[in-house]
Amino acid sequence: EQAMECILGWTIGNDISERTWQKNDPTNLRGKNADTFKPMGPWIVTDLDYKKMRTQVHLNGKKLHDFDTGNMLFTPGEVIAEISRYNTLSPGDVVWLGTDELPVNLVPGDLIEIEIDGIGKLSNQVVLEGNKS
Repeated sequence: EQAMECILGWTIGNDISERTWQKNDPTNLRGKNADTFKPMGPWIVTDLDYKKMRTQVHLNGKKLHDFDTGNMLFTPGEVIAEISRYNTLSPGDVVWLGTDELPVNLVPGDLIEIEIDGIGKLSNQVVLEGNKS
């Protein structure tokens, strides 16, 4: 019942994954957490009602996802409550909630843009830095 009271604010996160690594590794550690894989921003907004926000995701200008943030499968409070059953959450921790559809594979040169009403837009260009296999 108190989970929502623990939320400082809202931002945008781009949950980048390298699917080959994710498929072939015994955990998601490398495939979801390599350098540059979790860009966030543009800032934290503290006075929003998530039920009134809308999320849109564009890839190279084409809309991929468009949904009411208040219609997520699990509410932010439910997610925080479930995580806190097994993990200690501390001030400053970030909890990611996700999108409502399947992701697509990105390639170098792609521009992914995530926009959430009341927060703004996070834009990231996919760049191939080098082989870290």
